Amino acid sequence: MPIRVGLLTEGHDHLILRAYLAKLLRYDEDEIEADVPDGSGDGWQWVERTVDRALRRFYARCAQVAILAMDNDGNLDLRSVGGQEDPKRPRHWLHAESGLHAECRWCQLHNSAENTRQALNWLPDKPGAAWPILIVVPVESIEAWLLITRAILQPGTGSLHAEREQRSSFKMRLYSRPAATLDDVRDIALPMIRQLNADQLQSLSDHSQSFANFAEQVERHRDEILTSPFCG
Repeated sequence: MPIRVGLLTEGHDHLILRAYLAKLLRYDEDEIEADVPDGSGDGWQWVERTVDRALRRFYARCAQVAILAMDNDGNLDLRSVGGQEDPKRPRHWLHAESGLHAECRWCQLHNSAENTRQALNWLPDKPGAAWPILIVVPVESIEAWLLITRAILQPGTGSLHAEREQRSSFKMRLYSRPAATLDDVRDIALPMIRQLNADQLQSLSDHSQSFANFAEQVERHRDEILTSPFCG
């Protein structure tokens, strides 16, 4: 049975997230129908101001789950400078137990989503209050997940420590160019993700706290995502 997923991301990241989601759900990737907002945007501000419109669209089109994603965009090599995070780009898990953080991108996306959620009430069989909205903020970018994935699949390549490294070199290390094309994502990123088995997926969570956060949300809402039918 097909699953409809609303995906708000930058550029081609929706293809990468869809592939990882399929692995986490243990579902056929071809059976995951991605609904992506019209037009492409770039940057944190674009994602943030598009949240309300995107969620209303995904809800109206009866997506079983919505995913709001944005890179964290810190750029410190924590191995050389010490510390746990770039102070300008807080990592959500370091403060989650103490509450929301004004500068945390995960927290900001969550707040925006909850503000819109209150208005999602016009479909009688789809209560907005119970609708899964997943917040995904790769640290420091989604390419870190891919570099860790590469290191797991091909030891000696990629980097198991990418989440602590400068992200500015990540695209060059992955794609041999400073920006990824659609073909790069299709030919390099997606085939890697599709090779992952369950143990390797767990290893990715073990080496990336931001991926573990995504995986935990998927697992928590698994039944709702897989059993909620299309509506409308």
